[in-house]
Amino acid sequence: MLRFILKRVFWALFVVFVVISGVFFAVRGIGDPARARFGPQAQQSVLDAYRKQHGLDRPIVEQYLSYIGGVVQGDFGRARQNDQPVVDVIGARLPRTLLLGAMAMFFELLIGLSVGIIAASFRNSYLDTSLMALSFVGISAPTFLTGLLFLNWWAFRLGWFPVGGYGLGLWSSIYHTILPAFTLAIFGAATYALLIRSELIEKLFSDYVRTARAKGLSPVRVILAHGVRNALLPVVTLMGLQLRTLVSGAIITEAIFAYPGIGRLAWESLNTWDDMMILSVTTISCAAVLIGNTLADIAVAGLDPRVRLGHS
Repeated sequence: MLRFILKRVFWALFVVFVVISGVFFAVRGIGDPARARFGPQAQQSVLDAYRKQHGLDRPIVEQYLSYIGGVVQGDFGRARQNDQPVVDVIGARLPRTLLLGAMAMFFELLIGLSVGIIAASFRNSYLDTSLMALSFVGISAPTFLTGLLFLNWWAFRLGWFPVGGYGLGLWSSIYHTILPAFTLAIFGAATYALLIRSELIEKLFSDYVRTARAKGLSPVRVILAHGVRNALLPVVTLMGLQLRTLVSGAIITEAIFAYPGIGRLAWESLNTWDDMMILSVTTISCAAVLIGNTLADIAVAGLDPRVRLGHS
C-alpha cells in the first residue's frame, strides 16, 4: 500500500510540474505583461523599463528557470496590477473558495445520493422517471444559466439569499455561500444521482441481496446496509474527478455571484492579463485536482485490494 501511495504522489508532482511548464510558456507566448499593464498607447521607454525591472527582457528559458526556482521555494512572484505578493493575494481568497467547494460537495452528495437511492428503490415508476429526467436536466444545464436563474428567483424576487458578495463572520459567510454552492453543486448532484441509481439497481439483483431478503430483513435495511454500501465504490472515484468540475465551475459561479474567491481572482487576472496571477491560480487549481484524485485513488485502493495489486 505504501508503494502504491508513493507512486501516486510522485505521479501527481510530475503532472503539476508539466502543467506549470506548459502554462508558463503558453501565457508568456500569448500576451505581453508590459502591454497589459500600461495599455496599447504606452510609450516604448516605459515598456522597456518595466520589462527590465521584472526580468521580462531576459530569454524565456531563463525566465522559466527563475520562476520554477521561486515556486520550489514557495515564492510565486508579485501580482502585476498591485505589486502585492501573489501568495498574500491568493491566501486572502483561498479560504472563501474552500468554503464554497466544501459546501458544494456537501450539496452534491446529499442531493445526488438521496435522489439516486430513491430512484433505484422505486425503479421503473413515475417517480423514478421524473427524478432521472430532472437529473438529465441538471447535467445538461450550463452553470451560468442555472446561476442566473437562481440569482434572479431566489435573490432578486424572493429575497431569500444575498445577491452577491461574502459576509463577515462564519455564519454570515455560510449564508452568502449557500446560493453559489447550490448552483455549483447542480451538475455534480445530477451525476451522482445517475451513477448511484445504476450501481444500486445492479447490486439489488445480486445473490447476497437475495440472501438478505430471504433472511427477512426489512427493505430499508437491505437497501442501505447491503445495496448502498457496496454501490459507493464508484462514487469515491467520482468524488476525485468532481474536484476538476468544482474548480472550473467556481470561476463562472464566483463571477456571477460576485463571490471574492480564487475563481473570481482568475477571471479578473484573465481580463487584466496578470500573468503571474494566472500562473499561480492555475498551479493551485491543478494541485487541488490532483490531490483530490490521489486521495480518491488511495481510498479506492484501500477499499478494493484488486486496485492496488493492479498498480503494483
